[in-house]
Amino acid sequence: MNNPKTKQRIKVLRACRGYEIGKTYTIERVDTTDNTLVATDSSGVEGSWLKWDACVLAGPEISWDWLKNQLPGDVLELLSAFHGLESVRLKPEVRDHILLQLPNLKEKITESQAAIEEEFGPDGFTDQECTAPDEEEQESLAL
Repeated sequence: MNNPKTKQRIKVLRACRGYEIGKTYTIERVDTTDNTLVATDSSGVEGSWLKWDACVLAGPEISWDWLKNQLPGDVLELLSAFHGLESVRLKPEVRDHILLQLPNLKEKITESQAAIEEEFGPDGFTDQECTAPDEEEQESLAL
């Protein structure tokens, strides 16, 4: 990146100095003497000085107003049930309404947990330790 300016939006190419790869930041200060900049994330948290070559200009900002003009009505209706665009989460009132319509949710969760424990043991399938395949397994994988 060459000659960045304050208020430009950037994306970081490699995680460094507290910046996350792929996340969008806004340039706050530029130092032309050593080709570094300081940028803030969407919540206003300021990062450290970062080399210009570690980032690229981000595309135009996608706002809710822009999105409303691009998507069909049924998609907009679904998206309107959520908060935020970067990490979508249901609005509390929508979540509560759904949960109230599922009176047997607790039973479903406990039944599912029991079924997983029965099939995979008390630790479940996500907590099982992964080990490297032994020689026989490696041979069968190669076939």
